[in-house]
Amino acid sequence: MKNQVNRIKVILSKPQSIAMGTISIMVFTLLSKAMGFIREMVLAANFGTSWRLDALLVAMDPATSIGGIVTGAIASMMVPIYISEQRKKDPERMKAYTTQILFVSSILLVGFGLLFSVFPDFFTRLFAPKFSGQEFEYAVRKMRIIGFLPVIQGFHSLATALLNAEKKYMLASSVQLVYNVVTIPAIIIFAPFFSEASYLFAFIIGTLMMDSVLLYILRKKIDLKLIAQTFHNPAIKETLLLSLPLWLSGSLGIINGIVDKAFASSLDAGSISSLRYAQTIRTMITSLIIGSLMTTVFTELSQTSVNQDKTALENRLKKTSNDLLNFMVPLTFWMILMAKPLIRLLYQRGEFSADSTNMVTLAFIGYSMTLIISPISNLLMKVFTSHKKTKIPLLTTLISILLNFLFNALLIKRFGILGLTLSTSFVSFVNLIVLNIIQKRTFDISFIKKKNTALILSSSIMVFALYYLLKDAINTTLWMVLTNLSFFLLFVYLNREILSRIIVRLKKYK
Repeated sequence: MKNQVNRIKVILSKPQSIAMGTISIMVFTLLSKAMGFIREMVLAANFGTSWRLDALLVAMDPATSIGGIVTGAIASMMVPIYISEQRKKDPERMKAYTTQILFVSSILLVGFGLLFSVFPDFFTRLFAPKFSGQEFEYAVRKMRIIGFLPVIQGFHSLATALLNAEKKYMLASSVQLVYNVVTIPAIIIFAPFFSEASYLFAFIIGTLMMDSVLLYILRKKIDLKLIAQTFHNPAIKETLLLSLPLWLSGSLGIINGIVDKAFASSLDAGSISSLRYAQTIRTMITSLIIGSLMTTVFTELSQTSVNQDKTALENRLKKTSNDLLNFMVPLTFWMILMAKPLIRLLYQRGEFSADSTNMVTLAFIGYSMTLIISPISNLLMKVFTSHKKTKIPLLTTLISILLNFLFNALLIKRFGILGLTLSTSFVSFVNLIVLNIIQKRTFDISFIKKKNTALILSSSIMVFALYYLLKDAINTTLWMVLTNLSFFLLFVYLNREILSRIIVRLKKYK
Protein backbone atom coordinates (compact mmCIF):
# COMPACT_ATOMS: atom_id res chain seq x y z
CA MET A 1 0.00 0.00 0.00
CA LYS A 2 2.81 2.38 0.95
CA ASN A 3 4.62 1.61 -2.30
CA GLN A 4 1.47 2.38 -4.28
CA VAL A 5 1.07 5.73 -2.51
CA ASN A 6 4.71 6.61 -3.21
CA ARG A 7 4.28 5.62 -6.86
CA ILE A 8 1.24 7.91 -7.18
CA LYS A 9 3.21 10.77 -5.62
CA VAL A 10 6.04 10.27 -8.12
CA ILE A 11 3.64 10.16 -11.09
CA LEU A 12 1.76 13.27 -9.95
CA SER A 13 4.90 15.35 -9.37
CA LYS A 14 6.72 14.26 -12.54
CA PRO A 15 7.15 16.96 -15.26
CA GLN A 16 5.16 16.14 -18.40
CA SER A 17 5.18 16.82 -22.11
CA ILE A 18 2.45 18.86 -23.83
CA ALA A 19 0.65 15.72 -25.01
CA MET A 20 0.64 13.94 -21.66
CA GLY A 21 0.07 17.19 -19.79
CA THR A 22 -2.98 17.95 -21.92
CA ILE A 23 -4.34 14.43 -21.41
CA SER A 24 -3.76 14.67 -17.65
CA ILE A 25 -5.48 18.03 -17.38
CA MET A 26 -8.37 16.82 -19.55
CA VAL A 27 -8.89 13.71 -17.42
CA PHE A 28 -8.84 15.56 -14.11
CA THR A 29 -10.85 18.46 -15.50
CA LEU A 30 -13.43 15.99 -16.82
CA LEU A 31 -13.71 14.43 -13.37
CA SER A 32 -13.89 17.84 -11.71
CA LYS A 33 -16.43 19.25 -14.18
CA ALA A 34 -18.55 16.10 -13.95
CA MET A 35 -18.64 16.67 -10.21
CA GLY A 36 -19.26 20.35 -10.90
CA PHE A 37 -22.33 19.44 -12.91
CA ILE A 38 -23.55 17.34 -10.01
CA ARG A 39 -23.03 20.42 -7.84
CA GLU A 40 -25.00 22.56 -10.31
CA MET A 41 -27.76 19.95 -10.47
CA VAL A 42 -28.00 19.99 -6.67
CA LEU A 43 -28.09 23.79 -6.77
CA ALA A 44 -30.73 23.84 -9.51
CA ALA A 45 -32.91 21.23 -7.80
CA ASN A 46 -32.87 23.14 -4.53
CA PHE A 47 -33.14 26.75 -5.75
CA GLY A 48 -34.01 26.79 -9.48
CA THR A 49 -33.68 30.32 -10.92
CA SER A 50 -34.85 32.24 -7.84
CA TRP A 51 -34.35 35.93 -7.09
CA ARG A 52 -32.26 35.01 -4.04
CA LEU A 53 -29.84 33.04 -6.21
CA ASP A 54 -29.67 36.01 -8.59
CA ALA A 55 -28.81 38.29 -5.65
CA LEU A 56 -26.24 35.87 -4.20
CA LEU A 57 -24.44 35.56 -7.55
CA VAL A 58 -24.32 39.35 -7.83
CA ALA A 59 -22.88 39.55 -4.29
CA MET A 60 -20.15 37.01 -5.07
CA ASP A 61 -19.27 38.27 -8.54
CA PRO A 62 -17.15 41.31 -7.57
CA ALA A 63 -14.98 39.31 -5.17
CA THR A 64 -14.50 36.33 -7.46
CA SER A 65 -14.09 38.45 -10.59
CA ILE A 66 -11.55 40.90 -9.18
CA GLY A 67 -9.63 38.12 -7.46
CA GLY A 68 -9.53 36.18 -10.70
CA ILE A 69 -8.40 39.22 -12.70
CA VAL A 70 -5.53 40.19 -10.39
CA THR A 71 -4.20 36.67 -9.92
CA GLY A 72 -4.91 35.72 -13.53
CA ALA A 73 -2.81 38.65 -14.78
CA ILE A 74 0.03 37.91 -12.37
CA ALA A 75 -0.14 34.16 -13.01
CA SER A 76 0.07 34.72 -16.77
CA MET A 77 3.33 36.64 -16.42
CA MET A 78 4.70 34.32 -13.75
CA VAL A 79 5.10 31.45 -16.22
CA PRO A 80 7.55 33.06 -18.73
CA ILE A 81 9.44 34.85 -15.93
CA TYR A 82 9.58 31.70 -13.79
CA ILE A 83 11.02 29.80 -16.79
CA SER A 84 13.62 32.55 -17.24
CA GLU A 85 14.54 32.33 -13.54
CA GLN A 86 14.81 28.54 -13.74
CA ARG A 87 17.58 28.87 -16.31
CA LYS A 88 19.80 30.47 -13.67
CA LYS A 89 19.65 27.21 -11.66
CA ASP A 90 19.61 28.95 -8.27
CA PRO A 91 17.21 27.22 -5.80
CA GLU A 92 17.30 30.15 -3.34
CA ARG A 93 16.43 32.58 -6.13
CA MET A 94 13.45 30.42 -7.12
CA LYS A 95 12.29 30.18 -3.50
CA ALA A 96 12.53 33.95 -3.13
CA TYR A 97 10.49 34.54 -6.29
CA THR A 98 7.77 32.09 -5.24
CA THR A 99 7.49 33.50 -1.71
CA GLN A 100 7.53 37.12 -2.75
CA ILE A 101 5.04 36.92 -5.62
CA LEU A 102 2.56 35.10 -3.35
CA PHE A 103 3.06 37.78 -0.68
CA VAL A 104 2.57 40.75 -3.02
CA SER A 105 -0.49 39.18 -4.60
CA SER A 106 -2.05 38.50 -1.19
CA ILE A 107 -1.60 42.15 -0.14
CA LEU A 108 -3.34 43.32 -3.32
CA LEU A 109 -6.21 40.88 -2.87
CA VAL A 110 -6.74 41.79 0.80
CA GLY A 111 -7.08 45.42 -0.26
CA PHE A 112 -9.77 44.62 -2.81
CA GLY A 113 -11.58 42.40 -0.34
CA LEU A 114 -11.82 45.27 2.15
CA LEU A 115 -13.35 47.50 -0.53
CA PHE A 116 -16.16 45.00 -1.13
CA SER A 117 -16.90 44.64 2.59
CA VAL A 118 -16.87 48.39 3.27
CA PHE A 119 -18.76 49.54 0.16
CA PRO A 120 -21.21 46.72 -0.68
CA ASP A 121 -24.00 49.13 -1.72
CA PHE A 122 -21.80 50.70 -4.40
CA PHE A 123 -20.65 47.38 -5.88
CA THR A 124 -24.14 45.92 -5.83
CA ARG A 125 -25.44 48.95 -7.75
CA LEU A 126 -22.50 48.62 -10.13
CA PHE A 127 -23.05 44.93 -10.89
CA ALA A 128 -26.87 44.97 -10.86
CA PRO A 129 -28.18 48.54 -11.31
CA LYS A 130 -31.77 47.33 -11.79
CA PHE A 131 -31.90 45.56 -8.43
CA SER A 132 -34.23 47.04 -5.84
CA GLY A 133 -36.03 46.12 -2.64
CA GLN A 134 -35.37 42.65 -1.26
CA GLU A 135 -33.00 41.64 -4.06
CA PHE A 136 -30.76 44.63 -3.42
CA GLU A 137 -30.80 44.24 0.38
CA TYR A 138 -30.06 40.52 0.18
CA ALA A 139 -27.08 41.09 -2.14
CA VAL A 140 -25.67 43.85 0.09
CA ARG A 141 -25.91 41.70 3.24
CA LYS A 142 -24.03 38.83 1.61
CA MET A 143 -21.34 41.06 0.10
CA ARG A 144 -20.48 42.47 3.52
CA ILE A 145 -19.27 39.08 4.73
CA ILE A 146 -17.25 37.87 1.73
CA GLY A 147 -14.38 40.35 1.58
CA PHE A 148 -11.81 37.57 2.05
CA LEU A 149 -12.92 35.66 -1.05
CA PRO A 150 -10.34 37.25 -3.40
CA VAL A 151 -7.45 36.02 -1.24
CA ILE A 152 -8.58 32.43 -0.86
CA GLN A 153 -9.59 32.12 -4.50
CA GLY A 154 -6.51 33.92 -5.82
CA PHE A 155 -4.04 31.63 -4.08
CA HIS A 156 -5.32 28.71 -6.10
CA SER A 157 -4.59 30.46 -9.42
CA LEU A 158 -1.07 31.48 -8.41
CA ALA A 159 -0.11 28.11 -6.97
CA THR A 160 -1.43 26.32 -10.05
CA ALA A 161 0.57 28.64 -12.34
CA LEU A 162 3.77 27.78 -10.44
CA LEU A 163 3.16 24.05 -10.86
CA ASN A 164 2.32 24.50 -14.55
CA ALA A 165 5.55 26.46 -15.08
CA GLU A 166 7.38 23.37 -13.83
CA LYS A 167 5.28 21.21 -16.21
CA LYS A 168 3.68 19.40 -13.27
CA TYR A 169 0.33 19.49 -15.01
CA MET A 170 -1.05 16.31 -13.48
CA LEU A 171 -0.37 17.48 -9.94
CA ALA A 172 -1.86 20.93 -10.60
CA SER A 173 -5.00 19.58 -12.24
CA SER A 174 -5.64 16.81 -9.71
CA VAL A 175 -5.98 19.28 -6.82
CA GLN A 176 -9.10 20.85 -8.36
CA LEU A 177 -11.04 17.69 -7.48
CA VAL A 178 -10.85 18.71 -3.82
CA TYR A 179 -13.20 21.67 -4.38
CA ASN A 180 -16.18 19.69 -5.62
CA VAL A 181 -15.59 16.79 -3.24
CA VAL A 182 -16.19 19.30 -0.44
CA THR A 183 -18.80 21.66 -1.94
CA ILE A 184 -21.39 19.08 -3.07
CA PRO A 185 -22.06 17.59 0.38
CA ALA A 186 -21.73 21.06 1.95
CA ILE A 187 -24.57 22.45 -0.20
CA ILE A 188 -26.76 19.46 0.70
CA ILE A 189 -25.98 19.82 4.41
CA PHE A 190 -26.40 23.61 4.62
CA ALA A 191 -29.38 24.01 2.24
CA PRO A 192 -32.11 23.28 4.84
CA PHE A 193 -30.60 25.86 7.21
CA PHE A 194 -29.29 28.66 4.96
CA SER A 195 -31.23 28.24 1.69
CA GLU A 196 -29.38 29.84 -1.27
CA ALA A 197 -26.59 31.06 1.05
CA SER A 198 -25.54 27.42 1.43
CA TYR A 199 -23.80 27.80 -1.93
CA LEU A 200 -21.67 30.62 -0.50
CA PHE A 201 -20.67 28.58 2.55
CA ALA A 202 -19.86 25.58 0.39
CA PHE A 203 -17.75 27.76 -1.94
CA ILE A 204 -15.71 29.09 0.99
CA ILE A 205 -15.12 25.70 2.59
CA GLY A 206 -14.23 24.01 -0.71
CA THR A 207 -11.80 26.77 -1.72
CA LEU A 208 -10.08 26.76 1.68
CA MET A 209 -9.58 23.00 1.51
CA MET A 210 -8.11 23.25 -1.98
CA ASP A 211 -5.78 26.05 -0.87
CA SER A 212 -4.60 23.95 2.06
CA VAL A 213 -3.59 21.12 -0.24
CA LEU A 214 -1.71 23.50 -2.57
CA LEU A 215 0.04 25.18 0.36
CA TYR A 216 1.23 21.77 1.54
CA ILE A 217 2.57 20.96 -1.94
CA LEU A 218 4.44 24.29 -2.17
CA ARG A 219 5.65 24.36 1.44
CA LYS A 220 9.31 23.72 0.48
CA LYS A 221 9.24 26.53 -2.08
CA ILE A 222 8.16 29.17 0.45
CA ASP A 223 10.41 30.90 3.01
CA LEU A 224 8.74 33.74 4.91
CA LYS A 225 12.14 35.17 5.85
CA LEU A 226 12.56 36.26 2.23
CA ILE A 227 9.50 38.55 2.28
CA ALA A 228 11.59 41.52 3.48
CA GLN A 229 13.53 41.45 0.17
CA THR A 230 10.40 41.52 -1.98
CA PHE A 231 10.74 44.96 -3.53
CA HIS A 232 14.47 44.53 -4.18
CA ASN A 233 13.82 41.58 -6.50
CA PRO A 234 13.83 42.73 -10.17
CA ALA A 235 11.84 39.62 -11.21
CA ILE A 236 8.97 40.70 -8.92
CA LYS A 237 9.01 44.21 -10.36
CA GLU A 238 9.02 42.83 -13.91
CA THR A 239 6.11 40.49 -13.15
CA LEU A 240 3.98 43.28 -11.68
CA LEU A 241 4.87 45.77 -14.43
CA LEU A 242 4.03 43.35 -17.25
CA SER A 243 0.87 42.11 -15.54
CA LEU A 244 -0.50 45.66 -15.10
CA PRO A 245 -1.95 45.93 -18.66
CA LEU A 246 -3.50 42.46 -18.21
CA TRP A 247 -4.88 43.57 -14.88
CA LEU A 248 -6.37 46.69 -16.43
CA SER A 249 -7.81 44.76 -19.37
CA GLY A 250 -9.32 42.22 -17.01
CA SER A 251 -10.75 44.97 -14.81
CA LEU A 252 -12.22 46.67 -17.83
CA GLY A 253 -13.47 43.28 -18.99
CA ILE A 254 -15.63 43.14 -15.88
CA ILE A 255 -17.60 45.95 -17.46
CA ASN A 256 -18.88 43.46 -20.05
CA GLY A 257 -20.21 41.29 -17.24
CA ILE A 258 -21.69 44.32 -15.52
CA VAL A 259 -23.35 45.43 -18.75
CA ASP A 260 -24.76 41.95 -19.37
CA LYS A 261 -26.14 41.71 -15.83
CA ALA A 262 -27.52 45.23 -16.04
CA PHE A 263 -29.43 44.35 -19.19
CA ALA A 264 -30.43 40.93 -17.77
CA SER A 265 -31.75 42.54 -14.57
CA SER A 266 -34.31 44.36 -16.74
CA LEU A 267 -35.65 41.03 -18.05
CA ASP A 268 -37.78 38.42 -16.27
CA ALA A 269 -36.72 37.20 -12.82
CA GLY A 270 -34.21 34.38 -13.11
CA SER A 271 -32.45 35.79 -16.16
CA ILE A 272 -29.16 36.34 -14.33
CA SER A 273 -29.09 32.81 -12.95
CA SER A 274 -30.09 31.50 -16.40
CA LEU A 275 -27.00 33.19 -17.83
CA ARG A 276 -24.95 31.52 -15.12
CA TYR A 277 -26.28 28.02 -15.87
CA ALA A 278 -25.58 28.54 -19.58
CA GLN A 279 -22.08 29.80 -18.80
CA THR A 280 -21.48 26.73 -16.64
CA ILE A 281 -22.07 24.44 -19.62
CA ARG A 282 -19.90 26.60 -21.84
CA THR A 283 -17.16 26.71 -19.20
CA MET A 284 -17.33 22.96 -18.81
CA ILE A 285 -16.54 22.50 -22.49
CA THR A 286 -13.89 25.20 -22.73
CA SER A 287 -12.16 24.15 -19.50
CA LEU A 288 -12.08 20.51 -20.47
CA ILE A 289 -10.78 20.88 -24.02
CA ILE A 290 -9.52 24.43 -24.46
CA GLY A 291 -8.26 25.09 -20.96
CA SER A 292 -6.40 21.78 -20.82
CA LEU A 293 -4.62 22.40 -24.10
CA MET A 294 -3.95 26.10 -23.48
CA THR A 295 -2.35 25.44 -20.10
CA THR A 296 0.33 23.22 -21.62
CA VAL A 297 0.67 25.26 -24.83
CA PHE A 298 1.25 28.45 -22.83
CA THR A 299 4.30 26.92 -21.18
CA GLU A 300 5.72 26.01 -24.60
CA LEU A 301 4.89 29.45 -26.01
CA SER A 302 6.77 30.98 -23.08
CA GLN A 303 9.76 28.81 -23.95
CA THR A 304 9.65 29.98 -27.60
CA SER A 305 9.65 33.54 -26.29
CA VAL A 306 12.66 32.93 -24.03
CA ASN A 307 14.46 31.16 -26.91
CA GLN A 308 13.30 33.75 -29.51
CA ASP A 309 12.38 30.86 -31.84
CA LYS A 310 9.91 32.08 -34.49
CA THR A 311 9.87 28.73 -36.34
CA ALA A 312 8.81 26.88 -33.21
CA LEU A 313 6.14 29.53 -32.57
CA GLU A 314 4.73 29.20 -36.10
CA ASN A 315 4.63 25.38 -35.91
CA ARG A 316 2.89 25.48 -32.55
CA LEU A 317 0.29 27.99 -33.78
CA LYS A 318 -0.54 25.94 -36.88
CA LYS A 319 -0.81 22.66 -35.01
CA THR A 320 -2.79 24.01 -32.07
CA SER A 321 -5.25 26.04 -34.17
CA ASN A 322 -5.94 23.05 -36.41
CA ASP A 323 -6.48 20.78 -33.40
CA LEU A 324 -8.83 23.34 -31.84
CA LEU A 325 -10.98 23.61 -34.96
CA ASN A 326 -11.14 19.82 -35.39
CA PHE A 327 -12.41 19.55 -31.83
CA MET A 328 -14.67 22.55 -31.49
CA VAL A 329 -16.50 22.96 -34.82
CA PRO A 330 -18.38 19.62 -34.86
CA LEU A 331 -18.85 19.80 -31.08
CA THR A 332 -20.43 23.26 -31.33
CA PHE A 333 -22.95 22.32 -34.02
CA TRP A 334 -23.86 19.19 -32.05
CA MET A 335 -24.35 21.28 -28.90
CA ILE A 336 -26.70 23.68 -30.68
CA LEU A 337 -28.94 20.78 -31.80
CA MET A 338 -28.82 19.00 -28.46
CA ALA A 339 -28.96 22.06 -26.17
CA LYS A 340 -32.53 21.69 -24.92
CA PRO A 341 -32.54 17.93 -24.21
CA LEU A 342 -29.11 18.25 -22.60
CA ILE A 343 -30.16 21.11 -20.32
CA ARG A 344 -33.40 19.30 -19.48
CA LEU A 345 -31.39 16.21 -18.52
CA LEU A 346 -28.88 18.14 -16.43
CA TYR A 347 -31.08 20.62 -14.61
CA GLN A 348 -34.86 20.12 -14.94
CA ARG A 349 -35.91 18.80 -11.57
CA GLY A 350 -37.18 20.24 -8.31
CA GLU A 351 -37.44 24.04 -8.55
CA PHE A 352 -35.89 24.08 -12.03
CA SER A 353 -38.97 24.16 -14.28
CA ALA A 354 -39.57 23.76 -18.02
CA ASP A 355 -39.57 27.58 -18.29
CA SER A 356 -36.13 27.62 -16.69
CA THR A 357 -34.97 25.07 -19.26
CA ASN A 358 -36.20 27.28 -22.10
CA MET A 359 -34.42 30.34 -20.73
CA VAL A 360 -31.11 28.53 -20.24
CA THR A 361 -31.38 26.91 -23.69
CA LEU A 362 -31.80 30.28 -25.39
CA ALA A 363 -28.86 31.70 -23.44
CA PHE A 364 -26.62 28.78 -24.35
CA ILE A 365 -27.47 28.86 -28.07
CA GLY A 366 -26.46 32.51 -28.13
CA TYR A 367 -23.15 31.69 -26.48
CA SER A 368 -22.48 28.64 -28.67
CA MET A 369 -20.50 30.29 -31.47
CA THR A 370 -17.95 31.48 -28.91
CA LEU A 371 -16.99 27.81 -28.57
CA ILE A 372 -15.40 28.04 -32.02
CA ILE A 373 -14.19 31.64 -31.98
CA SER A 374 -12.87 32.11 -28.43
CA PRO A 375 -10.31 29.25 -28.49
CA ILE A 376 -8.47 30.78 -31.45
CA SER A 377 -8.64 34.24 -29.85
CA ASN A 378 -7.39 32.74 -26.61
CA LEU A 379 -4.48 31.12 -28.45
CA LEU A 380 -3.45 34.48 -29.93
CA MET A 381 -3.80 36.14 -26.52
CA LYS A 382 -1.46 33.49 -25.09
CA VAL A 383 1.07 34.27 -27.82
CA PHE A 384 1.10 37.97 -27.01
CA THR A 385 1.19 37.38 -23.24
CA SER A 386 4.01 34.80 -23.42
CA HIS A 387 6.02 37.27 -25.53
CA LYS A 388 5.39 40.00 -22.92
CA LYS A 389 3.24 42.13 -25.26
CA THR A 390 0.62 42.71 -22.60
CA LYS A 391 -0.78 46.00 -23.95
CA ILE A 392 -2.57 44.19 -26.78
CA PRO A 393 -5.18 42.49 -24.52
CA LEU A 394 -5.93 45.94 -23.11
CA LEU A 395 -6.66 47.28 -26.61
CA THR A 396 -8.98 44.39 -27.50
CA THR A 397 -10.80 44.74 -24.19
CA LEU A 398 -11.56 48.39 -24.85
CA ILE A 399 -12.97 47.47 -28.26
CA SER A 400 -15.07 44.65 -26.81
CA ILE A 401 -16.62 46.91 -24.14
CA LEU A 402 -17.91 49.35 -26.72
CA LEU A 403 -19.17 46.61 -29.03
CA ASN A 404 -20.79 44.63 -26.21
CA PHE A 405 -22.84 47.62 -25.08
CA LEU A 406 -23.84 48.38 -28.66
CA PHE A 407 -24.86 44.81 -29.53
CA ASN A 408 -26.71 44.36 -26.22
CA ALA A 409 -28.72 47.51 -26.81
CA LEU A 410 -29.58 46.46 -30.36
CA LEU A 411 -30.45 42.82 -29.65
CA ILE A 412 -32.06 42.64 -26.20
CA LYS A 413 -35.37 44.28 -27.17
CA ARG A 414 -35.92 41.87 -30.03
CA PHE A 415 -34.39 38.66 -28.69
CA GLY A 416 -34.31 39.03 -24.89
CA ILE A 417 -31.81 36.79 -23.14
CA LEU A 418 -30.82 35.25 -26.49
CA GLY A 419 -29.82 38.73 -27.67
CA LEU A 420 -27.48 39.19 -24.69
CA THR A 421 -25.57 36.01 -25.44
CA LEU A 422 -25.57 36.55 -29.21
CA SER A 423 -23.89 39.86 -28.44
CA THR A 424 -21.07 37.97 -26.73
CA SER A 425 -20.59 35.81 -29.81
CA PHE A 426 -20.47 38.82 -32.14
CA VAL A 427 -17.92 40.57 -29.92
CA SER A 428 -15.75 37.43 -29.88
CA PHE A 429 -15.75 37.35 -33.68
CA VAL A 430 -14.62 40.97 -33.96
CA ASN A 431 -11.92 40.39 -31.33
CA LEU A 432 -10.56 37.47 -33.34
CA ILE A 433 -10.28 39.63 -36.46
CA VAL A 434 -8.47 42.40 -34.54
CA LEU A 435 -6.07 39.98 -32.84
CA ASN A 436 -5.17 38.30 -36.12
CA ILE A 437 -4.46 41.66 -37.79
CA ILE A 438 -2.13 42.59 -34.92
CA GLN A 439 -0.51 39.14 -35.02
CA LYS A 440 0.21 39.48 -38.74
CA ARG A 441 1.89 42.82 -38.19
CA THR A 442 3.86 41.57 -35.16
CA PHE A 443 4.89 38.02 -36.08
CA ASP A 444 3.79 37.73 -39.75
CA ILE A 445 2.48 34.17 -39.33
CA SER A 446 -0.36 32.59 -41.35
CA PHE A 447 -1.47 29.79 -39.07
CA ILE A 448 -5.00 28.87 -40.22
CA LYS A 449 -5.09 26.02 -42.77
CA LYS A 450 -7.79 27.29 -45.12
CA LYS A 451 -8.60 24.05 -46.96
CA ASN A 452 -8.83 22.01 -43.79
CA THR A 453 -10.94 24.69 -42.08
CA ALA A 454 -13.34 24.75 -45.04
CA LEU A 455 -13.67 20.95 -44.84
CA ILE A 456 -14.39 21.04 -41.11
CA LEU A 457 -17.01 23.78 -41.42
CA SER A 458 -18.76 22.37 -44.50
CA SER A 459 -19.02 18.81 -43.14
CA SER A 460 -20.30 20.02 -39.74
CA ILE A 461 -22.87 22.37 -41.31
CA MET A 462 -24.13 19.60 -43.63
CA VAL A 463 -24.70 17.18 -40.75
CA PHE A 464 -26.30 19.94 -38.68
CA ALA A 465 -28.65 21.00 -41.50
CA LEU A 466 -29.69 17.42 -42.23
CA TYR A 467 -30.75 16.65 -38.67
CA TYR A 468 -32.26 20.07 -38.09
CA LEU A 469 -34.61 19.44 -41.02
CA LEU A 470 -35.37 15.89 -39.81
CA LYS A 471 -36.10 16.96 -36.23
CA ASP A 472 -39.91 17.02 -36.60
CA ALA A 473 -40.09 14.51 -39.44
CA ILE A 474 -39.02 11.31 -37.64
CA ASN A 475 -39.46 9.65 -34.27
CA THR A 476 -37.74 11.60 -31.47
CA THR A 477 -35.79 8.61 -30.13
CA LEU A 478 -34.59 7.66 -33.61
CA TRP A 479 -33.63 11.28 -34.28
CA MET A 480 -31.60 11.42 -31.05
CA VAL A 481 -29.76 8.19 -31.86
CA LEU A 482 -28.97 9.17 -35.46
CA THR A 483 -27.93 12.72 -34.55
CA ASN A 484 -25.55 11.64 -31.81
CA LEU A 485 -24.11 8.79 -33.86
CA SER A 486 -23.52 10.97 -36.93
CA PHE A 487 -21.78 13.72 -34.99
CA PHE A 488 -19.72 11.15 -33.08
CA LEU A 489 -18.49 9.57 -36.33
CA LEU A 490 -17.74 13.01 -37.79
CA PHE A 491 -15.83 13.96 -34.65
CA VAL A 492 -13.78 10.75 -34.74
CA TYR A 493 -13.01 11.21 -38.43
CA LEU A 494 -11.87 14.82 -38.08
CA ASN A 495 -9.79 14.01 -35.00
CA ARG A 496 -8.42 10.65 -36.11
CA GLU A 497 -4.80 11.84 -36.02
CA ILE A 498 -5.17 13.42 -32.58
CA LEU A 499 -6.85 10.31 -31.18
CA SER A 500 -4.12 8.09 -32.63
CA ARG A 501 -1.43 10.25 -31.03
CA ILE A 502 -3.20 10.10 -27.67
CA ILE A 503 -3.45 6.31 -27.81
CA VAL A 504 0.24 5.99 -28.71
CA ARG A 505 1.23 8.36 -25.91
CA LEU A 506 -0.87 6.48 -23.36
CA LYS A 507 0.73 3.18 -24.35
CA LYS A 508 4.21 4.67 -23.98
CA TYR A 509 3.27 6.22 -20.65
CA LYS A 510 2.30 2.82 -19.28
